[in-house]
Amino acid sequence: MNNVLQLIQHPLVGGLEKMVLTICQQSKYAENMALVALEGTTESALTAWPALNELSNFKCLDKQPGISYRIVNKLVELIDEWGIDTIHSHHVGPLFYGAMVKLRRPQVKHIHTMHDAWYLNNFKQRCLTKLVHNLTKVTIVTDANAVASELTQQTSIKADYVVHNGIDTQLFKPFSKYLARCRLGLPTGIKLVGCAARVEKGKGHLALIDSLSSLPEHVHLVFAGDGSQREFYTQYGVEKSLQARIHWLGRVDDMPLFYSAIDLFCLFSEREGLPLTLLEAMACNIPVVASDVGGVKEIVNNQSGIVLNAKMAHCLPDALQRGLSLQNGSKVREHALELGCSRKMTKRYDNLYESLKN
Repeated sequence: MNNVLQLIQHPLVGGLEKMVLTICQQSKYAENMALVALEGTTESALTAWPALNELSNFKCLDKQPGISYRIVNKLVELIDEWGIDTIHSHHVGPLFYGAMVKLRRPQVKHIHTMHDAWYLNNFKQRCLTKLVHNLTKVTIVTDANAVASELTQQTSIKADYVVHNGIDTQLFKPFSKYLARCRLGLPTGIKLVGCAARVEKGKGHLALIDSLSSLPEHVHLVFAGDGSQREFYTQYGVEKSLQARIHWLGRVDDMPLFYSAIDLFCLFSEREGLPLTLLEAMACNIPVVASDVGGVKEIVNNQSGIVLNAKMAHCLPDALQRGLSLQNGSKVREHALELGCSRKMTKRYDNLYESLKN
């Protein structure tokens, strides 16, 4: 038996967190898998994200800013209580705490997945990553070849494995566009460009709103997700006199419904690893427009969408118009099925857990 602890920074509903939950649900070690978030409280996380209730072992450690030895001690206690064999950490904070635990419990294996490499531009975080790699035996996985390449360039560390992220292709599948819009309260008879991302700086919301001025009147935007910049971006749309063509849905629990309601998905982000939202949209047979960051080019081809230089926001209106005219039948979904099946991803991680333990 292999008892695996997935270690994440916070229990917010984002692409990384959904991917980790998918591993917890689909792994052959699911019954013996635990999920721990460094930040937040267990009660609030379970309320905000009900799917977490399905896990047999889930904890939030309510970590406050700064390095906390209390958190290291708590993790060691959980490792011992749950009989954990393997820690699988995600992003730099969990990487550090996973390494600190391994120094206390050397028999525990440590796998770390890098979901993007933008944080390595920070000198302190780059040094921390190199220090952890040198001090402890950690197996490094990246979710894209581009992330692996950036890791090597920034730190001289070579990734041990590349495992592309995957999604539940049985959950994410096409649904009636008309019914989807009715259920979400969205207008019919127009073209909808959708974006699903936390409403924060760097996620492309501003570029999309600016592009709307150059698009025909029958093209609208719809945003799923929430964040600290929502009020600012909403007011920005009002100042541009575009508020009637921008629809803010906030948090959407039924994301396959959201993707089915739109005609084109756009993620013009400044930084990403391998974005799950692109795979989710494509699995619902929706073409995409995305910025050329992280591993985007590894999952988007000419039949499934358009990849645009992240510094060429002025070309985004034209890319959106071309994206709206793409007619590829079911080829977009077929491409997603070939690349991004979560069961393939989970199987690869299961094999890795098993090989390390043996």
